[in-house]
Amino acid sequence: MPAVVTRSAPRPKPQWLASIEDNDDAKEQEEAAKKHATIEEPCPKCAHPELYFYTMQLRSVDEGSTVFYECPSCQHTFSQNN
Repeated sequence: MPAVVTRSAPRPKPQWLASIEDNDDAKEQEEAAKKHATIEEPCPKCAHPELYFYTMQLRSVDEGSTVFYECPSCQHTFSQNN
């Protein structure tokens, strides 16, 4: 029997993250970053000491949510299921 492979459509970036990327002024970026959830964990790619994060319920209600992370320095993204 042949294997069935499914692929999800690319996820759009959250609104708050798009607003940071479009902003060229460092001071405004700093102000915008203060409004977002951060965690003191090093980036696995560049070792930056903080990451932005947000959660989303992608699976059924009785299972944990998915946490999405993005490095403000190198824009590396990854997710983790809870």
